[in-house]
Amino acid sequence: MKQVIIMSSVHPWNDTRIFHREAVSLANAGYAVTLYAIESNRKYQNEIPNLTVKTLPRTSKLKRFQTWLRLYHIARKSQASIIHLHDPELLPLGYFLQKLHKKQVIFDMHEDFPAVLQSKKIAKHIFAKPILRFIAYMEKKMLQKVSAVVFAEAYYKENYQDVTTKQVDIYNYPFLQEQMSIPKYEIPTLIYAGAIHEIRGFKEMLDVARLLKMAGYTFQILIIGQVPARLETYAINFQKEHRLEQEVKLIGRVDLSQLTTYYAKSHIGLALLHPVDNYLRSLPTKIFEYMSFSLPYILSDFEAYKKLATSTSSGITANAENPHEIVKHIQFLLEHPEEQRR
Repeated sequence: MKQVIIMSSVHPWNDTRIFHREAVSLANAGYAVTLYAIESNRKYQNEIPNLTVKTLPRTSKLKRFQTWLRLYHIARKSQASIIHLHDPELLPLGYFLQKLHKKQVIFDMHEDFPAVLQSKKIAKHIFAKPILRFIAYMEKKMLQKVSAVVFAEAYYKENYQDVTTKQVDIYNYPFLQEQMSIPKYEIPTLIYAGAIHEIRGFKEMLDVARLLKMAGYTFQILIIGQVPARLETYAINFQKEHRLEQEVKLIGRVDLSQLTTYYAKSHIGLALLHPVDNYLRSLPTKIFEYMSFSLPYILSDFEAYKKLATSTSSGITANAENPHEIVKHIQFLLEHPEEQRR
């Protein structure tokens, strides 16, 4: 049986793409898969034949190099000939594993890495432009040396046309869902599931709740995902100040099976991403998840997003940084249940 090691120094082991879509699929296809990724609030119960999960402790960014070294030594000594990496920070490991130890390295590109860097603090540095150019150059050089690159979005490859490494698209779309016979929540429920950050509309969602309550609506907003400490403190203070403890629920991270239940019981999805380079053309996975559960949604009004929402008639776009505009669209859906259903 051919052995495969999957590694991430950033993502939790039960990340939907890494575990459910890729590791499980490989195991079901007859590979012996060992997944190394960050510990989560759930422990793996060895329920999938051929799939072993080894968790790594969460560490600060300053100590992350210890995780890299550990993963490198594990992969180097392993009998597995195929190493599947998921984070840009692991690319140097992949380069040396392929070049020095003759492993076949697959790099899984989850996001537009150069665009992501533009939204980080490093982009404000006085020497940011040459630093970012150097990082982008080195990324391409290392990608050129691995066995294959997997793209999660169609447009990512536009930045890598001069990279001759074997390339394949595996989009981050959800599994097809059978209709679940679960009753909806009794009160109108808005839902967001995914990474939690200011640029992913966290504060706007809280302000939307404030405005809806001021307008006299009965509702709840479920925010599902790991909330950073700074934003959890902000949210708790915001909830107390505006008496939103009953309306805003911070659920935390849940596994895919639990998430599907939340989706099935909710009424409207939210995806209020800010206009940063990494989001403008990268369609959010959660939109397809909402669609798979027949949830209408409110989505950022980027051109690519407008095209999707319009062509499928599945959602409404709005300025993600304007809570008043977002609330206007939510009110329309709440007051026109036939439009929700359509």
